Amino acid sequence: MSHRLRVAFASAELSPWASTGGLGEVAAALPKALAAAGCDVAVFVPLYRTVKTAVLQRSGRLVDTGVQSSVWIGGYRLDSRIFRLFSAEELTERASHSGRLEAWSHADDAPESATGPRNSGRLRFFAVDCPVLYDREGIYGHVDEPARFSNFARAVLNTASALLGGPPDVVHGHDWHAALLPVYLYGPYRHLLPRTAAVLTIHNLAYQGVFSASELANIGLDPALFRPDLLEFHGHLNWLKGGICTADVVTTVSPRYAQEIRTPEFGERLEGVLRFHEHKLIGILNGIDTDVWNPQTDKYLPARFHARNLTGKQLCRAAILKMARMDPHDPHPVLGVVSRLNVQKGLDLVADLVPYLASRSVRLLLLGSGDQALQSRFEQLEREFPRHVRVRIGFEPDLAHLLQGAADIMVMPSRYEPCGLSQMYAMRYGTVPVVRAVGGLADTVVPLTARTAREHTASGFTYEHDTLAGLQWAMDRALDTFYTDKDGWRQLQQTGMNTDFSWELSAQQYIRIYRVAMHRARE
Repeated sequence: MSHRLRVAFASAELSPWASTGGLGEVAAALPKALAAAGCDVAVFVPLYRTVKTAVLQRSGRLVDTGVQSSVWIGGYRLDSRIFRLFSAEELTERASHSGRLEAWSHADDAPESATGPRNSGRLRFFAVDCPVLYDREGIYGHVDEPARFSNFARAVLNTASALLGGPPDVVHGHDWHAALLPVYLYGPYRHLLPRTAAVLTIHNLAYQGVFSASELANIGLDPALFRPDLLEFHGHLNWLKGGICTADVVTTVSPRYAQEIRTPEFGERLEGVLRFHEHKLIGILNGIDTDVWNPQTDKYLPARFHARNLTGKQLCRAAILKMARMDPHDPHPVLGVVSRLNVQKGLDLVADLVPYLASRSVRLLLLGSGDQALQSRFEQLEREFPRHVRVRIGFEPDLAHLLQGAADIMVMPSRYEPCGLSQMYAMRYGTVPVVRAVGGLADTVVPLTARTAREHTASGFTYEHDTLAGLQWAMDRALDTFYTDKDGWRQLQQTGMNTDFSWELSAQQYIRIYRVAMHRARE
């Protein structure tokens, strides 16, 4: 191929500007690895109000590219402008190569030396600005979601060629918000991008984008697409189903999840569709940004450490216990939770287990937000067990890093988990995970057994059944090991810290998948 692989990457979230969890982090980290592997990548996100605010707070900058998109939605013409997103770090780096920021108003004006080695690709972030749709509080939960994300998908298709310097070889959409990308390429945009392949990644099958069938005409799609083998789903539009049916390749964020979602237990009523399309379904494990999540350089830690010397981890542990108004020298295990508080994450089981954990002198430190009833329950447990439980409602990146670095154990009792990132962060920081063996948790945590102990391959504790007894069984094994086998515990920590969870391997897998998708699109 005469040119570098051109990829248009579309996500409703993008860390650090607009993120509620793993989707935003993947949208930031995977393109970085793809560019390092030689791809030209343009990442698109809607220009929400929160993005504007985050850019200003982080000393970044928005630059108008001069590229625009116009679409018709519900009888109204909506115009969108495309802005280039620069982080504060990128501005600093680029300033060392050029004295004029304004020269970078167009994507291809940026000096190549400012984006990495000459044999690497380019990575650029873009925001789709349509104030009537995006300039409001919150990322999700608006009554006009079909208009918001239909406009987003079409803006990506309308502008990607101009911003990438040629038609994209691949358009890569993420979750239901971008699932219309392959549908539009299958339908009205095929003439505009006749050789562009579509890849769709499912981060969480539970969220599918189900809307009234009446929305079909409003979002510029032919009513003929409303049929059981495409967009129709029990009389409604199902965007994710449409994306699955029309994409050239469909990926999930772990191999185990790709298998699970073909079954009734995890298939969310789409298991039949996924079995029909299983020839194009593949699981690729997410990675983590090892520059951001690195205990040797993490700016949020009061002391740094590495696998050969964990002295700094003990200092982090003391610091967070002091913050929690607990004895900083307490020898009992610190159990961390960094999570959204909802039924999927199984944290109701952790709440049920608190009396038992207190009986074994565990210190539970929880950071998260979500379901109001679950939040209230943990706050009540903090009042009932003041020597053992501390709860911080919300999400604070600095505290999340510190808790990952300071805890002895991290618990993730998920009922399902497409990939999960917290367990990988935990292992990277020498914090031993206790997880249910589902999805990406099963793909990343090697359970302690007699054999894995001998081979020094174990990195945590897993259990199979979604019950309090199952979680307690696994927690018992972790606590017994912590209290009675210090050498074995240290081996678990070191194995986890030495496991490669970087994006490089996954990026190479995606590049291979892109080429498969391109071949299928051009058949």
